Amino acid sequence: MFAASIATSQICYAISNHNFYELALTILTYSKWPNTSRPIICVVDNPEAATQFQSSIKQLSYDYQVQAINAKDFPKTECHVVYFSTTSPQQQQSLIQSYPSRSLLSLSTNNLACEIGSIFCLYNQNTLSTFKVNLDALSYSKVHIDPRVLILAKNTE
Repeated sequence: MFAASIATSQICYAISNHNFYELALTILTYSKWPNTSRPIICVVDNPEAATQFQSSIKQLSYDYQVQAINAKDFPKTECHVVYFSTTSPQQQQSLIQSYPSRSLLSLSTNNLACEIGSIFCLYNQNTLSTFKVNLDALSYSKVHIDPRVLILAKNTE
């Protein structure tokens, strides 16, 4: 469940009682891509996270595919979602900009400022997971995010 508020700045955040993987999958339910009904989640440089995603997908009965990939292979891989947990925000930005399609939703667990790089930045805060939305990165992407996920976000400034 999310704490509700209105997004009015370039960076917004919301709170959930889910873990990172469940939170990310919940965000994906508010997303639509052109020409696919079964998005592919590419987990960059973290096979353990890919395994956790697969477990959460099975447990929650979502219809997503997961691939563990290396950052160097990312531009050649078909992805609808990219999940970063070990790359810097600068590396995220570079990889996202080098990706051949702009229909890419990006999530990160190691982007504290959330000013460059991923669209959604996920954090642990005590026993809760939180996320920020980088509206600049979102406007660059051609993924449609239901406005309800943005309404759930809270201005951090």
